[in-house]
Amino acid sequence: MDSFGRKVDYLRISITDRCNERCLYCMPEGYKGWESKPDHLTAEEIIRVVRVAAELGFRKFRLTGGEPLVRGDILEIVRAMKKISGVEMIGLSTNATRLAALAKPLRDAGIRTVNVSLDALDAQIYRRVTGGDVNAVIAGIRAALAAGFERVKLNCVLMRGVNEQEIWPLALFAAEHGLPLRLIELMPLTRTDVLTEQNFFPVGDAMRLLGQRDELIPQPDTKIGHGPAKYYLLKQTGALVG
Repeated sequence: MDSFGRKVDYLRISITDRCNERCLYCMPEGYKGWESKPDHLTAEEIIRVVRVAAELGFRKFRLTGGEPLVRGDILEIVRAMKKISGVEMIGLSTNATRLAALAKPLRDAGIRTVNVSLDALDAQIYRRVTGGDVNAVIAGIRAALAAGFERVKLNCVLMRGVNEQEIWPLALFAAEHGLPLRLIELMPLTRTDVLTEQNFFPVGDAMRLLGQRDELIPQPDTKIGHGPAKYYLLKQTGALVG
């Protein structure tokens, strides 16, 4: 229990700082900090952390990064976690650029839920934000759906003047594939030239944009994952956005 009386049984584990993208709001171009490998947890150390956490009462785990799929031993880690007594759920947060080839092996290894970062569908905007290829992400999402994970969720970081025009296309894409879409505000984790009042785009403003296109119906009983997001159903399109 925490100081607010809430049972805490969910643990996020960053298994690497390395990433194959360079998102504006996360890892600037030229960043070299992740190259200090001696500080990275080995697979054995990660499993030890999970085993101790499970003994302390943690039941749900999410593997994050960096980009967790850049680790060559990701399947080994997941398989070992699944065997630990007390581990009830293993989730993954990924940019999905490597998910097309790994979705089914990850599902078979024990991953149950997947969160995918998708900040734009337009190829040029996506490349501007991440430096990556949106087509690889779309292929990864489709592979995840085919693999049969219990839930696949989309996450989009909002940036004024960068990707606000992508909010509606992302909502349509989410509705088409039956995926919840989580809108995330910029957080003070990046360069000051990215996190500015001019670039900050509140979720409330994004919801108002969606409300101009479709009726937003509050879903107070809908809880997805362990975050505080409040979700709305777009009446005509069927998109679930939070």
